[in-house]
Amino acid sequence: MLITNLAMGGEIFINDQSVRIEYSKPSISCFYDKEAFEGYLNTCLMLPNFEACAQTKYEMYICGDKNKVKQLEEKSK
Repeated sequence: MLITNLAMGGEIFINDQSVRIEYSKPSISCFYDKEAFEGYLNTCLMLPNFEACAQTKYEMYICGDKNKVKQLEEKSK
């Protein structure tokens, strides 16, 4: 279960293991999907700079795939 809340100037993500992660909304080059970004964030938690890791993965796998961006845009409507 993924739970997100707005924090002061940032976001809070609580993953399935109840790990609470505070992060700032990333500046990315395509449509931003919070759920997709938090999925990448969850895969990067073991790294010291998990936000940069998640942003890089998002750019590669979401922004680099025009069909994926289109799917996320449609999903948000």
